[in-house]
Amino acid sequence: MTTVRYGIVGVGGFGSAHAKYVDRIDGATLVAGAATTESSVASFGSSFDAAGYTDHLEMLESEDLDAISVCTPSGTHAEIAIDAARAGVDALVEKPLDVYIDRVDRMIDVADDHGVTLGGVFQRRFSPEHVTARRWLDEGRFGDLVLADTAVKYHRSRSYYDDWHGGRDLDGGVLLQQAVHFVDLLQWLTGGIERVDATTDTLVQEMECEDVATVDVAFENGALGTISATTAVQGAIRERVELNATAGSYNSGTFVLGDETVEPDLESPPGGTGLEGQIRDFVAAVETGNDPFVTARDARDAIEVVLAAYASASLERPVRVDEVRDLAEHT
Repeated sequence: MTTVRYGIVGVGGFGSAHAKYVDRIDGATLVAGAATTESSVASFGSSFDAAGYTDHLEMLESEDLDAISVCTPSGTHAEIAIDAARAGVDALVEKPLDVYIDRVDRMIDVADDHGVTLGGVFQRRFSPEHVTARRWLDEGRFGDLVLADTAVKYHRSRSYYDDWHGGRDLDGGVLLQQAVHFVDLLQWLTGGIERVDATTDTLVQEMECEDVATVDVAFENGALGTISATTAVQGAIRERVELNATAGSYNSGTFVLGDETVEPDLESPPGGTGLEGQIRDFVAAVETGNDPFVTARDARDAIEVVLAAYASASLERPVRVDEVRDLAEHT
């Protein structure tokens, strides 16, 4: 059996979760990790019995890797994924792929040029309920979609923003860092977002980007909806995604046809559920040469929606998602 030689770039924070799940996969061997601090590298090496590096380029040159996860600050993702592609190494990149659309497109182009697999992390697609809801909507079982909404209401303390979070060049605000998971679900479940009209503000934290946002949405199929997001509240229902159609509705795992809540036969996502399922799916794609369930082009869609919202808030007008590349100075 071929074993995928796997590395992690960014072994602190969420990179440790990637390492843990890679370590569980029979078809993968976790061989190395990289971080910018010696302490993170040492902790990783002792936890996983793997080589540690303070330079990801050195790791790519030394370890004969097949694949990596990129788990560094968001604004560094493209550079690292491009380095991996040039080394012939496949990459699974944490959300968002990067913070500017030109970087995202460059990353995708270089991966294509070097024939490597590039995936984007959106593990909330790896839910039997969400996969089934998308199929039901595609099959017309809910009827015609009329409204679709997502709300993301979190609390982040001041200390969260004392590092790289909240700055435009490495992170973005609540839309690009927290709500992007649910923007992705909303556009993926419905078939795409066409236009946004956004208002953003920074009401609580001292930071460059927004801690609250509201976005009116027009979908490609004609339905309307909203996105609301904040990291400045406590005690709220943290997150939901809701689809409302002429014959039924879906709300974060609950299926309703007519006025009756129903229990569907749930469809399993490839690889399994959550982040572990997504990493298993990616490893299988590396082994077979097939596309992962969430390709980089798939993951790009949500970023484009968020950047359209940023442009809309800056320009104080509705913005079509396909305008984003022409409005780069406002995103």
